[in-house]
Amino acid sequence: MVSKIDICNMALAHLGQEGISSLTQDDERARRIHLFYEPVKAEVLRTHNWAFALVREPLVLLEDPSAPSFPFLYQYPADGLFVRKVFAGEKGDKPVEFKEVYRRRINQRAIQTPAPEAVAEYTRDVQDASLFDPAFVKAFSLALAADLALTLTGDEGLSRLLISRYAQTLEEARRSNMSEGFCIPPADSAFLEVR
Repeated sequence: MVSKIDICNMALAHLGQEGISSLTQDDERARRIHLFYEPVKAEVLRTHNWAFALVREPLVLLEDPSAPSFPFLYQYPADGLFVRKVFAGEKGDKPVEFKEVYRRRINQRAIQTPAPEAVAEYTRDVQDASLFDPAFVKAFSLALAADLALTLTGDEGLSRLLISRYAQTLEEARRSNMSEGFCIPPADSAFLEVR
């Protein structure tokens, strides 16, 4: 099983750097990785419908915004990074139109759609690294290394090389992930209780 520190150390190895034992240790590498880890992870998760991060669950109705074409407003999933599709009801099999909106009055992102009882298919922010697909781990470690390259090494050539390797690895990982058959469990299933 891979851990968060394993991924960080893979990124450092791509940079020719020594590993760390903790993200809180008094070390510049640990501080930089701690700063970059979550944003880079979110970015790589959003690039593809990763099977391990895909969820389908009912949305929580916020209010009726009274817009004739999109009359229902739903809370954006709390663990959602990217809503990919919205369906009308639990058994809906054809996606319906939706818009991601920001509501200043309630100070949050929301989903606006014509669907009553809307269900979203989305990429969630997976916190438990042991659930990551091995191909995702490799792509993520390269993306993390590419973002850290200039700040830790000052080597622009290494940064460009890592970006290129990341792009190639990501494409291979996407193909591998798409060829696997999978079903999307609801977010409240025991399988997904990892937070």
